Amino acid sequence: MGMESLLEKVLKEWKGHKVAVSVGGDHSFTGTLEDFDEEVILLKDVVDVIGNRGKQMLIGLEDINWIMLLE
Repeated sequence: MGMESLLEKVLKEWKGHKVAVSVGGDHSFTGTLEDFDEEVILLKDVVDVIGNRGKQMLIGLEDINWIMLLE
């Protein structure tokens, strides 16, 4: 078993908490971090910067510029 990556360690700690995510540099979303793997994160109760809402959203890790813990 290899050492856990910092990304994996932090995402485990943040699971179930509200986060903000910047995708592709142009789009930001908030939602609750529901799950993740080595390729994607899954957010629930998602809201974008102009107020559009969604139940869930999959985001490819390669498309994320940053992720911030909000609560």
